[in-house]
Amino acid sequence: MLLSKRFAFPMAIAFALATFGTTQALEPGVSPLQELYMIKELTNGSEIVGVMLNIGEGDHADLLTKIQRASAQTGMKVVVAEVTQLSEVAQKFRELKESYHVQVLWVPQDESVIGSPISRDFLIKNSTLSSIPLFAPNQDWVTSGACVALSLEGGSVKLYVNRKTLAALGLKVPDKYIPSTQFLASN
Repeated sequence: MLLSKRFAFPMAIAFALATFGTTQALEPGVSPLQELYMIKELTNGSEIVGVMLNIGEGDHADLLTKIQRASAQTGMKVVVAEVTQLSEVAQKFRELKESYHVQVLWVPQDESVIGSPISRDFLIKNSTLSSIPLFAPNQDWVTSGACVALSLEGGSVKLYVNRKTLAALGLKVPDKYIPSTQFLASN
């Protein structure tokens, strides 16, 4: 089920420190607000972000509330696609792309269904072929070909970037973020 009606909202740019409040969140400390802010910065102002996660895995009420607030603060529309089975990954990706015209795909958590090697490889390959940057839950995804993953280190956001994927998508890391960026090779 796509939760677009409940989670498609506008927002204005802000930057704050907060955590997801779950054990399977992005690298410790990166908040949805920071993630959406960096998505906007690195993708030249993209406005529609597709989020794929398994709402039934873990306590996502807090995460969804934080995504909603971050959406409102950054002015970005967020469309949440719930994936509960491996067989739904391709269908939900197509819906996000074709029905909602997402400009960026964000996978906030490396859960059992979405984080499986089959799902991860499908999402990396198809998002890149569709010219949709994939913001991943961790640097393993970036090493496999995803565009970017974020972590909070020493109170600062650190970017893990796949240089080849970024170049293939016609994107670049703004100069002000280069000191906090680590470029990873893809397979």
